[in-house]
Amino acid sequence: MPPESKEAAKDSGVRPLEVQRGALLKCLQECFASGSVTGQVGLVLLDIREFRELNRSFGEQCGNSVLAEITQRLNALPSPGFQSFYLGADEFAVVLTTLRSPGFAVLGVEQIIDKFKRVFEWQQHTLKITVNCGLAYNFDAHHDPNKLLYDAETALVRATAQNQPYQLLGKNEQAEVDQLKWQLLNDLHEAMRDDKLSLYYQPKIRLGALDAADENRYSAEALIRWETEEHGIISPDTTLPLIEHLGSEVDLIRWLLNTALKKISAMQSTATPVGLSINVPPASVTTRELHAIIREALSLWQVPAKLLTLEITEDVLIRDKEEAFNHLSKLRALGVRIAIDDFGTGYSSLAYFKHLPADELKIDRAFIEGLLDDKASYSIVKLVIELAHSLGLCVVAEGVEDQRTLDKLKAMHCDYAQGFFIAKPMPEQPFTDWLAKQNSTSK
Repeated sequence: MPPESKEAAKDSGVRPLEVQRGALLKCLQECFASGSVTGQVGLVLLDIREFRELNRSFGEQCGNSVLAEITQRLNALPSPGFQSFYLGADEFAVVLTTLRSPGFAVLGVEQIIDKFKRVFEWQQHTLKITVNCGLAYNFDAHHDPNKLLYDAETALVRATAQNQPYQLLGKNEQAEVDQLKWQLLNDLHEAMRDDKLSLYYQPKIRLGALDAADENRYSAEALIRWETEEHGIISPDTTLPLIEHLGSEVDLIRWLLNTALKKISAMQSTATPVGLSINVPPASVTTRELHAIIREALSLWQVPAKLLTLEITEDVLIRDKEEAFNHLSKLRALGVRIAIDDFGTGYSSLAYFKHLPADELKIDRAFIEGLLDDKASYSIVKLVIELAHSLGLCVVAEGVEDQRTLDKLKAMHCDYAQGFFIAKPMPEQPFTDWLAKQNSTSK
């Protein structure tokens, strides 16, 4: 970055991004050395369309702000699975570290492109940023990071020349990708029809003292899992976009609700009833069906509404604030709790924050991961906790990976924590056993 660009970034409060090309090559080498099941690693290169025009029109401070926001959005991609790097100028790279096959590489790049559907904000301007992506993987299990980088660059040149969202190197591979995608769509439709999906449960623990609103110290997030014979267990990061492609969000939310409420109902007979949260597909939030499905499911399973939390991504509020607020207010009137997921990754305007129809904010893992070493992340987390508490909202920290981070969050008076350090997502019976063990040791 030229000296004048660094100075502009400094003046705007946006820190210059560090070029991470060496770190990218090291990451690729480590992935090759680890010896994954398939021996395949994917690499996506991203180039921002018309970035120079953006700088000419709005200035380099705006460009630096956009680059910082893109870094934040890419860092919010699921981990493990995605690892992002800034390569300088207007180019980024994302390593697909758990690639099952070339077909899953395309599903991965579609998740990356989805991060650019939400607009960017600069002062009083709304900016639509799009990218070209080059996608490659280490076919024939070659283990040369520079070869993989060259292949991805070649694919990026093709995508840019054809003005396509992405290109995968090689026609044969693209045909294989298309075939896999349609196979997965068909298999998923059958899995939903034949009730072959399942829920895993990731515990969420109360950090402070229990108050009058708390039933107990533990709750959990219910996460969809789809187990296939050919590809093993497929995570929700792949499953949910496929369900949206099928247009089956209503069927999914009905299945999610009834499965989660059945679990809550079964545990009501125990001394420690547990609350569960489920992720609501964005397209379902502003539909009439959602309210009716929730009301019917609560009645069917005779579960107190306060034990059910609906997790909504922040970008749902940004798309149409008035409609989203209206629907969320009606859902809260049923007695269910509303949580805003991945809070901080969108445009968190205070104009809507003070009227937010929610009970809980979940701070995105991108901020929690930098809590101990990055002053900006610490300041953001501290501000969100204090502001949320002043408005009567509780705060959940996602992505807690070590004891030091957990201790820091306790000191900051964060309400709840969730992450692999506490517990990984687990099937129903192991979760029940985990919960019983925690309750017995806390007495």
